[in-house]
Amino acid sequence: MTAALHRRLAVGIVGALVLASCGSDDVEPLESPVGLDIDEVDEILAELTDAGFCDPADVDDLGLVTAMHFVVQGQIQAPCYADGGLDDQRLLAAWDGLTSITPSELVSDVSLLAGFEPCSDCDTLAFVSALDEESSFFLMAVDVVSGDDDPNELLLTMQHELTHVFNQKPGSQLDLDVDPDSCDTYFNGTGCFTDDSYMAAWIEEFWSDDLLDELPADGAPNDDDTAADLCDAEPTFLGSYAATHPEEDFAESFSAYVFDIDVPDSLGEKMAFFDDYPEFVEIQRNAEAAGLSGLPNNFDVCG
Repeated sequence: MTAALHRRLAVGIVGALVLASCGSDDVEPLESPVGLDIDEVDEILAELTDAGFCDPADVDDLGLVTAMHFVVQGQIQAPCYADGGLDDQRLLAAWDGLTSITPSELVSDVSLLAGFEPCSDCDTLAFVSALDEESSFFLMAVDVVSGDDDPNELLLTMQHELTHVFNQKPGSQLDLDVDPDSCDTYFNGTGCFTDDSYMAAWIEEFWSDDLLDELPADGAPNDDDTAADLCDAEPTFLGSYAATHPEEDFAESFSAYVFDIDVPDSLGEKMAFFDDYPEFVEIQRNAEAAGLSGLPNNFDVCG
């Protein structure tokens, strides 16, 4: 698919779906103040499928793609692709595990969900990727086997990956029209974090100029050796992966916060950071109510 078609469909059609699913809590998710009915939503989803957005090729380098679903404001739709014609209940369970504790506004920018059975030498539990240049259409892919093998680790990983979606929300979190030289906060390679963004606040509080100077100028992550050195020197990281980039630091810390994992005292300020945001507190409380609080700490130790 051409980049122009990606832009036109993602901004136009997905934008229509966002409008179609907004409303009061008493309104069905797909009813619309602009008049879209279920048949019209189905027509739009079919157009997205025909345009190539529901494409197993976006995931199949990691293994066998089992199912793909469009998602509208956190509401999963009928599969647009299913291996053998059958839906994958493991994928639905993984999505439910995420959305049952997460406010809809934080999952609303996930537009496509995919499940895969990993290849023999693959170790990716989940990932997210923007399929358009405007970061308005996000794919979340999930290793459905890991949910059976280690459900707690999958829960942590999905919350981690979700941060990469809501932290790149165009407009409120990321300004795509600012070039690196004009960015007053931090340019992550895609855009400039807005002054009021989660990441701008995180970087201001936890990433000193010295830490930022270690990062590549183009917004890319630190290499493994640099991250390992930072982990050795800084006890405020949840493992060397968190030291690769401010966004990974946020994501690792956030997943530990959500499930109230017992972390070293050196992480206290980072855990307290999330308490300033009611939407994050809500996730943690929902996780506690679901009996998911206090998951084991399997993070590497730094410092």
